[in-house]
Amino acid sequence: MPAFDEMGAGRHCRSQYDLIRGWIEETAADALALKRREAELLFRRIGITFAVYAEGGDPERLIPFDIIPRVLDRAEWALLSRGLIQRVRALNAFIRDVYHRREILRAGHVPQDLVLLNEGFRAEMQDFDPPHGVYSHVAGIDSCVWARASSACSRTISARPRASPT
Repeated sequence: MPAFDEMGAGRHCRSQYDLIRGWIEETAADALALKRREAELLFRRIGITFAVYAEGGDPERLIPFDIIPRVLDRAEWALLSRGLIQRVRALNAFIRDVYHRREILRAGHVPQDLVLLNEGFRAEMQDFDPPHGVYSHVAGIDSCVWARASSACSRTISARPRASPT
């Protein structure tokens, strides 16, 4: 599968990347490396990390990060935002079902023990209706971009509700 150059291939630069390309061309490689190290130190200090629990949960790993931002044009954002909204609504619908009718569990689509015996499951939430039906106010949604017929396609590959540690 061919790689997709988000900024634009060769001398062609997508218009939304003009300012970033100029900054990259004017910035020395060692200055870019310093900015990356500064970002990593900041991430560690304020806790923008994750653990792989299948590997024991430690050490904390940095969230993958690139100091060169992905810039979306209006059409790309319109498409992506519709998918993100749909995914967050689906997460909240799943949580609502778990704490109300449990149809997804009864149908066997998700093992009951995986949910009901999970340390994050809260029995006191049974039949609770939060304002506006929003159980998860923050969600981590990973997407990927790949090349297809000289254009980019994006797909959601993972979505998780997020909660602050208590």
